[in-house]
Amino acid sequence: MSAYLWIMSAGSALIFALYGLRCAKAVRRPELHTHAWRTALLSFVFAVLFGTVLGRIGYAVLTQELDFEYDGIEALAYLLDFVEFGTPHVSFFCAAVGVCLGVLLANRLTRKDTVFAGMDAFAPFGALLAAMFRLGELFFKIYGLGRTLPENSPLAFFPFAVRLTDAGGYESWRWAVCVLSALFALVCAAVAFFRLRSRGRTGFSFSAALFFLALPQILCESLRTTGIMWLFVHAEQLLCAVVLLFVMLFWILKSGKGLPFPRRWWPLGALLLGVGLLVAVEFAIDGKIFNFRLSVSYIIMCAVLAGIGFAGAAAAKRWNREETR
Repeated sequence: MSAYLWIMSAGSALIFALYGLRCAKAVRRPELHTHAWRTALLSFVFAVLFGTVLGRIGYAVLTQELDFEYDGIEALAYLLDFVEFGTPHVSFFCAAVGVCLGVLLANRLTRKDTVFAGMDAFAPFGALLAAMFRLGELFFKIYGLGRTLPENSPLAFFPFAVRLTDAGGYESWRWAVCVLSALFALVCAAVAFFRLRSRGRTGFSFSAALFFLALPQILCESLRTTGIMWLFVHAEQLLCAVVLLFVMLFWILKSGKGLPFPRRWWPLGALLLGVGLLVAVEFAIDGKIFNFRLSVSYIIMCAVLAGIGFAGAAAAKRWNREETR
C-alpha cells in the first residue's frame, strides 16, 4: 500500500501544479493570474484534507459502520481504518465532494471575485484527478473490477480485463471497470481543458464537468461487484443521479425564463424518465423483473444514459448561450 500512497500523492501534487501553471498562463482569462500559485497550493492542501476526511466519514455514514450503541465513543477509532482486508473504506463520491469544496475554499480565500472562474479552470484537473484515483483502484485487486469473463473470452486481456489468482491458484479474468471509469474521466478532462480556451459563461466548464463525470459513473457503478451497497443498489450510483438532478435544475432555473413550459422543462422531464428507466434496468439486472440477458440490460442502460446526456447538453448549451449572445 505504500507504493499506492506514494504514487497517488505524487500524482496529485503534479496535477495541482499543472492547475497553478494553467491559471498563471491563461491568456484569455487574465483574472486567473491573480495569486495563481498560492491558490493552487492552498487548493492542494485543502483538497487533501477535505477529500480524506469526507471520503472516510462518508463511507462510515453510508455503510452505517459506526456503532455508538455498542462501542460508545470508541467507535470513532474506526474512522482511522482506511483499508481493511485489502479494500479501501473510503467513499469515492464523498472524497470528490471534499476535493471540490477544498478548491472552492482556496479560490474564495485568494480570488474572491473570480471564484467560479477558478473552478472552471480546475474542471479538467479535477477530472484528471478522478481518472488517476480510479485507475489506482488496480492496486486493490478485486476492488474496482466487475464480473468474471467467460472462459476463452476474446476480451480477456488488459485494459478490458484484469487477471486474478485466488489462494488455490485458480486464475480468472474480471472486467476492468476502474479502467473504464478512468477513461470516461480522461475524456471529460480533455473536453473541459479545451473548453476553457473558448468564451463562455462563468461556471459552465465546472458544472458541465460535474454532470458528465457523474453520468457514466452510473454505468460503471452498476458494473462493479464491490462498493457501498444498499441491498442491491449501489449507493454512489444513486448519489451520481442526485448530482445530475441538481446540475440540471441549476441550468434550467437560470435560463429559458421566457420559453413555454414544455420547451423550458423538457430536459428535466427527460432526466426523470431516464432515471425511472435506469431503476427498471437495475431491477432487471438483479433478476427481479423481466428476463433480459445481461448484455441486453447494459445496452439499454447505455442508450438511456446517452439520452440523459443529450438532454443535459441541450440544457447546458441554452444556459451558456443566453449569457454569451
